[in-house]
Amino acid sequence: MKTRSLLLTLLSLNLLTACSASAPDKVEQIHHMQVPLVLPGEKPPAVPASHIAALYQENKVQIDRLSAQLKSEYLQHATAKDIFTEDSSVQPVYASLTKLEQLELINQQYLKDKNVIGLQKIKLALEPLVT
Repeated sequence: MKTRSLLLTLLSLNLLTACSASAPDKVEQIHHMQVPLVLPGEKPPAVPASHIAALYQENKVQIDRLSAQLKSEYLQHATAKDIFTEDSSVQPVYASLTKLEQLELINQQYLKDKNVIGLQKIKLALEPLVT
């Protein structure tokens, strides 16, 4: 009987631990988000530079806001050990932050290339994350 209750207790603890270690929804959404790549091609109709700058700035603000939110919600109590442990619960958060950094670099490149379509696709990719 003692073996059965011990086994039941261990199984319960294992299930609770597994449930608490799952990655947060927003982290998963960012981690699985496809970074929109739009190669420069034919020139679209002339778009005012102010519109391009506004799209870039709006994307940048959203990316910065998401990064700050992830850091404040999930990394406040992270230790160096958590960062370098392979199966740590903070690893998905760092992967999502890396994805956001990539998105920011592409956002900057689209501004430089005046790629309005690329900037708009980034905005569309970010919309489900900021609502």
